Amino acid sequence: MRRALTAACLLVIALAVPARAEAVPDTSTSAPPRAPAPCGFADLGRLPLTGATTAGTALDRDRVYAVTSSASGPAVLGIRDADDGRLIAEHPLPRALGSWAVTVAADHTVYVGSYGGTEHKGRLFRYEPKTAKVTELGVPVESETFVWTVAATEDYVYGGTSNNGRLFRHNRSTGETKDLGQPVPGQGFVRDLAVGGDGTVYAGMGPSSMQVAVLSPDGTVRRVIDAPIGATGWAYDVDVVGRYLLVRYETSAAKKPLAVYDLKRGTWLHVTQDVDSLTVGGSARAQSVHLVQKGGLIRLDLRTGRTTKLAMTEFGEGGIRTLGWRGTTLVGTSSTGGIWHYDTKTGVGRLLDHTLTGQPVTIRSMAEGPDGRLYAGGFLTGGLVAYQPGTGATQFWPNVGQSEGMASHQGKLYLGVYPGGRVYEFDGIAPRRVVNLTEQEQDRPFSLVSAGNRVAFGTVPKSGTEGGALGLVNPVTGETRIKRNIVPGHSVVGVTHRDGIVYGATSVFGGTGKPLDTVAKVFAYDVAADRLLWQSAPVAGDLALGELSFDGNGKLWGLTPDALFEMDPATGETLRTVKHQTYPWATQTQVWHDTNLVFHAGYLWGKTQSKAYRIDPATMQLTLIARPVSNLTKGPDGNMYMSRNESFYTYRVC
Repeated sequence: MRRALTAACLLVIALAVPARAEAVPDTSTSAPPRAPAPCGFADLGRLPLTGATTAGTALDRDRVYAVTSSASGPAVLGIRDADDGRLIAEHPLPRALGSWAVTVAADHTVYVGSYGGTEHKGRLFRYEPKTAKVTELGVPVESETFVWTVAATEDYVYGGTSNNGRLFRHNRSTGETKDLGQPVPGQGFVRDLAVGGDGTVYAGMGPSSMQVAVLSPDGTVRRVIDAPIGATGWAYDVDVVGRYLLVRYETSAAKKPLAVYDLKRGTWLHVTQDVDSLTVGGSARAQSVHLVQKGGLIRLDLRTGRTTKLAMTEFGEGGIRTLGWRGTTLVGTSSTGGIWHYDTKTGVGRLLDHTLTGQPVTIRSMAEGPDGRLYAGGFLTGGLVAYQPGTGATQFWPNVGQSEGMASHQGKLYLGVYPGGRVYEFDGIAPRRVVNLTEQEQDRPFSLVSAGNRVAFGTVPKSGTEGGALGLVNPVTGETRIKRNIVPGHSVVGVTHRDGIVYGATSVFGGTGKPLDTVAKVFAYDVAADRLLWQSAPVAGDLALGELSFDGNGKLWGLTPDALFEMDPATGETLRTVKHQTYPWATQTQVWHDTNLVFHAGYLWGKTQSKAYRIDPATMQLTLIARPVSNLTKGPDGNMYMSRNESFYTYRVC
């Protein structure tokens, strides 16, 4: 009943008028979405996109603590037996959507830092095992939306945040929480924290400097340690093991080196490349730590930097964490809800059964499929679902990554998957990767389109990096063409195709959190000639555009967060522009893909600023049909489909 009321309250309807890995399909659903109403707007219920996304986990004695994220909340703190994976209890975290930040104090009290929720605030929670009670400790810093990391001492809990890169301290005895400010001005993230035995706090920064701030317990910055490698990115994971500071970096070029710093000498000792595990110190034993490198477990000697390969390569899907020890067994987790063991005495590893309750996954992207069905991809945990208009029948594939965008091409579905700027071909059984732009520093393929015998797509670069790309791939031959910086510094957030020309729309934001130009562009690229025909700025002052679409007369249209425009595709001349609402461009630090646009049945149909519109091309008048919505697309039955969080709607075109 609570979810039904939420959907009813949130949606306002305008009366005037979202390597070949096996993906096993699951066609079962206890409450399939309902078939559409005869005409107008209809709530189709919920698509069967569920999963256990557990970015934040911790081990304490015989318990594994993990927070499962939820599309509309609340997130859930799950407690499992560390030895057999048995689910012991689950507790909701009110007004939180998920967590990367879980830590356990010496007295076994658990602290969780969260993100999201109805007020979009990062919050702090406490769980006390003796009473089995969860207590919300409030919003540590009012300006911050995300608590990325927490670390506990006997007296305090420290936390690091974004979007303004602040450090806070919570007094465990008095309950007072204090904002300690920005350890490194100009850096928007305190990505990870560690506390030394003497109370010194180490804060890993991002998204560009990769520095580690060294602070006194009161938050005073003593010094800042620069990275030992020449790159930009994050000090993504930090830990202190005895006299050693361990820092795992994630660079803009997708490199993941781990560096070891001698705190007594004040010098870097050595660097180990390609470390994939999300935590670096939880596996410490004596003078060594256990890490994941190139998909396999290794042991790293902290004194010498020598590594030893171990016989463990299966950890479950998603990000991998090494948590700690149960006797001679190393215990870890994956970010899709798994627990894994590696027994150092026998050299045998194993995966435990998933026992966490799956939570609703936000619908990230939607598109018309090649088989008469509508497809939707999930956020974080991912997953892919197909919906059959008319009958409401669904099919679910859980093991498909987070699809930022999708499109049909020559009888198959193509998925633009985050991270790494990957494009997959999906034939209804399992995805096959056809493009991987990790080495080209790309991350998010938001827009894809069928372009002759190729699939064209636009990308946003990795965090800390500038310059997106226009990509083209021929799935049959494997020929790939990548046009990085086709508009210098811009991300490519919208693409469409007509008569051998790919048209792209850009955003001036890349992965650095600041605008790289004064206005976003539309461009035309001749595929056969491999050359840029023109570029134009259709809306003065707009820093990001969005999806593009052709109308029935061959004119090119675009929708931005605050404007609608029409262009001549031959010359790039802007024919008409209308402002439909305001947008705070001056205060934005990141705007990528915020609009959907499609021409159908004589109208343009668009989504922007969480509102869905029917647009008359003759008058350029926008008529609101629903709000709030996150995705809008045309279905194979000629009707419009929308989503908001995990909810799914249609607007039957009359």
